[in-house]
Amino acid sequence: MLRSLVMVKPPSQDEASVQRNLSNGELEKALANGATVWIDIYDGVEDDLPWLETQLNLHPAVVRDLYRDDRRPTLLVYPHFLFLSLFQPQVHRNRVEAHEIHCLIGEDFYVTVRRAETRPVNEAYTRVSKDSASWEYGTVYFLFLTIQFVVDAYYPLLDKISLRLNELENTVLAGESVSQHIVYHLKHQLITLRQMLAPQREVLSDVIGQERLIRTPESRDLFRHLYERLLRVYDVLDSQRDFTSNVLDLIQTQESSRLTNAVNRLTILSMIFLPLTVLIGLFELNFITTDPGLVIPISGTLMLLVILGLIVVSIGSMSWFFRHKGWL
Repeated sequence: MLRSLVMVKPPSQDEASVQRNLSNGELEKALANGATVWIDIYDGVEDDLPWLETQLNLHPAVVRDLYRDDRRPTLLVYPHFLFLSLFQPQVHRNRVEAHEIHCLIGEDFYVTVRRAETRPVNEAYTRVSKDSASWEYGTVYFLFLTIQFVVDAYYPLLDKISLRLNELENTVLAGESVSQHIVYHLKHQLITLRQMLAPQREVLSDVIGQERLIRTPESRDLFRHLYERLLRVYDVLDSQRDFTSNVLDLIQTQESSRLTNAVNRLTILSMIFLPLTVLIGLFELNFITTDPGLVIPISGTLMLLVILGLIVVSIGSMSWFFRHKGWL
């Protein structure tokens, strides 16, 4: 699907107006007359890219890049335009995915190509369509708005991850059990965001150095502001990754403490049953003697009571000792 914005100044009017969604024939005339044009192609790029290739005389390598969605963020410089790829983060089925946005920036045209609906492009497109004054800054301002909304798209995701990590930390500190799988999933999301963000930082730095694109100090200041915002997002990302490691350490410490307590209890139980085993084994010895000096003058019933008494005394004394030491 193709939609467009064109700045047109009719001869009978003093102020220019923004026209929307012109036909291909009208777009061809606007491009031929040097009018400023924003062309947005999404959801079915195979139908519209051949027409775009013909109108802008695109190199076949550029067209192949527009069809692909497996590139990393990059900036390529061509004689009449610049090719820029951006990654917008999107959560789908509890997984962070990258939606790629291709941008072609020329003197009088700005083209965005994407496979699906992306909020940053829609927001930038809507703002430009409603603000005719923004067209005075040219296509570089369209690129600025697109990158600005792409950078802003990282903040909600980072806020959700930070909130979830705080909840997990409070749960662990409260003594409740938390699965490490949940934390590792959040850590994987942060790693994915970092892999998307790091190349875009380099790309934005290269954009600032492009004199063909950034011609005025005001434009350079705008993009430097964007670069600083991107660095802040990167710092937040690193701090949350460290926070994830701290939560994992808390969980592992909690699990280690529980395992140690379980081993201690099992050891204490085995120590309690050790004298019982000795007593029962001693009185289970099967031997017969006729020597009167070795015969115990106690009946079998009384002997049983003596054994049971020793067992009870042994259990009680050892239990009291372990509780007194705080081991039980």
